[in-house]
Amino acid sequence: MVAMLHAATAGVVVPAASRSRGVARRTPVSRDVPDANVKCHGARLGHGGTGLGPRHVCGGARGRVGFGARGGDRVAAVNGAGDALEARRSREPKRTRGVRADAAAADAGSSDSGIVKPKVSMGKLQLRIASGVTLAMAGLGAIIFGGWIWAIVMSLTATLSAREYFQMIETMPSELPHPPPKWALDMSIVLCALFIPVVYLAGAKQGHITMAVLGAFAAVGLRLIQVESEPHFSKFTSTLFGIIYCGALPAFWVKLRMLNFSAASTAIYQSLQSSRSAFVNSWPSALGGPEAWTTGLIVTVICVACIIASDVGAYAFGKTFGKHRLIAVSPNKTVEGALGGLTCTMATAYGLRWLLGWHAGPVQTLVLGAVIFVAAVAGDLMESVMKRNAGMKDSGDIIPGHGGFLDRFDSYMFTGIAAYFYVVTVMPHWFLGMML
Repeated sequence: MVAMLHAATAGVVVPAASRSRGVARRTPVSRDVPDANVKCHGARLGHGGTGLGPRHVCGGARGRVGFGARGGDRVAAVNGAGDALEARRSREPKRTRGVRADAAAADAGSSDSGIVKPKVSMGKLQLRIASGVTLAMAGLGAIIFGGWIWAIVMSLTATLSAREYFQMIETMPSELPHPPPKWALDMSIVLCALFIPVVYLAGAKQGHITMAVLGAFAAVGLRLIQVESEPHFSKFTSTLFGIIYCGALPAFWVKLRMLNFSAASTAIYQSLQSSRSAFVNSWPSALGGPEAWTTGLIVTVICVACIIASDVGAYAFGKTFGKHRLIAVSPNKTVEGALGGLTCTMATAYGLRWLLGWHAGPVQTLVLGAVIFVAAVAGDLMESVMKRNAGMKDSGDIIPGHGGFLDRFDSYMFTGIAAYFYVVTVMPHWFLGMML
């Protein structure tokens, strides 16, 4: 099309062998300066950036004057294409400038440190806040009531987490070239859903959790050996990790909530003046009265509040002061954000200790906040590794504004078990030996 326009505007005589008979019988007329009232499509095309120089100006007008009916049709088609090209190119520079400016700004912001700072639209941010507040209120209610309600909520948590985990391992061809078959994945999800109710009925003892893990893995593993003609080791390891990750770890949240004061500890607590709390003493009797605030309820509330403070603090400090990348697995995390999250976590733990009248010492509470922060970051990084290997941005889309359930609950995976063993194994020695 450009070649035809070039030939028309330059006045080149097309050889007879290559011309149509209608054009061959016509003699071109004089190519003087065209009428000024005739629109010059060639000039517009040249200005639009097609590479046509000044010598091609007004070629469209010459073509219409000197090439007859068929030649005029061809040039009209060229002119129409030129109009479309001009309209398209007139829009492209604006978009290109915007894209290039954004890319340059992104490069300028991340060239030195390699930190990726995602932009969240206001609408999406509002949706994230709304869904996050709804989940927080529902979770807080389940924590306060405890018992079967909390066990059912954690069972639902284990089910959704297992569903997204086993969906991710199906999309890891390089890491898991031989994933478990579909029936094994479905069987593992069902076992994770039944894990917490069975453990709760058995009294949530640590030995019961161990036996449940071994029993669930044995059921899937024996079935794999029986059905698969050539079972691969990766099928067993990915299944075992999923049962522990999505079944056993959430069960420790149930164990944590069920903690009560021991007889020896109660005598020590009653001797401390710091155990009094106006908030706890005014707790309504319809919700159990002050006696409802056991060690399990206090520590569970502290853990959840600290995880939320960790996310908010890390995001705020990282967005404001973040310059140094924390780890390559998650490019959005910065050292400054981690320090801010740790500070907010420890401050939240200490503030709730005062509000709830917890009997732990200040140093014990601050260390608990640090343990919660490290466990929350470890859970977040673990899911980042899984998503990166699976080539996924989000583990799902079940929570509006947040993505998958694991995207929201990943920080809680290791926190329950870490806080439980800290309170059960470390703090009693402090209570009996050195009260800090």
